Amino acid sequence: MTKIGGEVVQVLKRQNFSYGNHYASENLELLSRDNTLAVVTGQQVGFLSGPLYTIYKIITAIKLSHFLSEKFPDYNFVPVFYLESEDHDFFEANHAKIFNANNELIKVEFVPADGFKENYGPVGEIKFDDGIENVLQKLKDELQDSEFKEAVLSLVNSAYQKDISFVEAFARYVGELFKNFGLIFLNPNDANLKKLLTPVFEKEIDEHPKLSNRIIDVSAELEKRNYHAQAKPRAINLFLLYRGGRYPIEPADEEGMFRLKGVRFKFSKGELKHILETNPQALSPNVILRPICQDTLLPTISYIAGPSEIAYFAQLKPAYVYFGVPMPVIFPRISATLIEPKVRKVLEKYNINIHEIFSDFPSVAKKITAESLDVDIDGFFHTVRSRIESLLGEIKDFVSNIEPSLGGAVDNSSSKILYHINSIYEKTINMNQKRNEIVAKQIEKLKLNLLPEDELQERVLNITYFLNKYGPSLINRLFDDLEMFEFNHQILYL
Repeated sequence: MTKIGGEVVQVLKRQNFSYGNHYASENLELLSRDNTLAVVTGQQVGFLSGPLYTIYKIITAIKLSHFLSEKFPDYNFVPVFYLESEDHDFFEANHAKIFNANNELIKVEFVPADGFKENYGPVGEIKFDDGIENVLQKLKDELQDSEFKEAVLSLVNSAYQKDISFVEAFARYVGELFKNFGLIFLNPNDANLKKLLTPVFEKEIDEHPKLSNRIIDVSAELEKRNYHAQAKPRAINLFLLYRGGRYPIEPADEEGMFRLKGVRFKFSKGELKHILETNPQALSPNVILRPICQDTLLPTISYIAGPSEIAYFAQLKPAYVYFGVPMPVIFPRISATLIEPKVRKVLEKYNINIHEIFSDFPSVAKKITAESLDVDIDGFFHTVRSRIESLLGEIKDFVSNIEPSLGGAVDNSSSKILYHINSIYEKTINMNQKRNEIVAKQIEKLKLNLLPEDELQERVLNITYFLNKYGPSLINRLFDDLEMFEFNHQILYL
């Protein structure tokens, strides 16, 4: 593993204390020791922590740290969250999705006052303006009332404020949620850390496209085994921060020249090296180089990854060899769906196996509909009318043989009887329609809560919704009840 330098620890102390994350003090001290290793995970700094899977990543990292500490008592293991603050996909990070009081899926979204841009630059550096007050007010209005609402909103409001950046707000909010676990944050967009990464950037600039060619070769071998490459290397795996944006660097047509993709800006290799020497913070790694930077800075024993990350790490072994950095063990994050009582009630009512929901929801919907609504009302009443009309006909024939004038009385009574039968028929149709609507709403409830936007719940919903309903202590319950070594999708009933 990479031996962490004292300068990195000092940067981490500065960063974490600036985020108010004093809870990490003990682990930061441990990190300065030679026998301490890091269990790392990371994600972009999404609003209110982003989708649930970010929370599951953190829980996995903490649980694995505890497990390793018990198994190898001669070493220390600390959880580190690598804040992907340099990501420039603003519209993936600027919102959170929650259910409102009417069980409607809504987006709580922040957009800067200066409006939409094609390239916002590193999202982590964007600061909230006056508009954050309206966003937080919407969150307050949409969340249902609960005994925990005041405490949750207080937590949110203390982290998300005007003139606070995305990365700081994220660290403040998540740090408070995990205050009992000593989680360390690392923000790579730091002048001192970028200076330490200068050799990585310089090697990529000087020797490109050697790294990309090696990854392409491995990817081609993997594709022969029916593996689809997830990460696509570029000729040079670096971005440049330029005029507020973050742009990929690529070779220009002229020998020894570079350009920024999407921008009319060219520069020589000498000029790029000068930027590296004088302002390394202007350079930023792409998805290929980011893990190398992470594990150059940290003594990483294991990286907690989601499914798509695990897939592209299969391509990255040549990168670790190329830079002489030990590759960490890639450990899959916890994957889970939270089942609320309102959803469990519907599942039990229709005897639905939860796993059927994920494998074939349309079939589940058909099953519920067939079992609940398979009633032939028209056929039933058609048979009833025919039988009644037949009986009334027999009555008329019988009484008319006794007294012909009685036939008119039977006709009059028959009209009244059939009128009342039709009235019952109409009422039955109306009640069945309401029943259909109830069943349709229950099917919709299942879909919305378990597969919102046709995705797993963990990829869409934000933890704040659940904290509001079940309290901040939900984090402790998730930590206790979710199994780290259960590599299948888990179900947790709340």
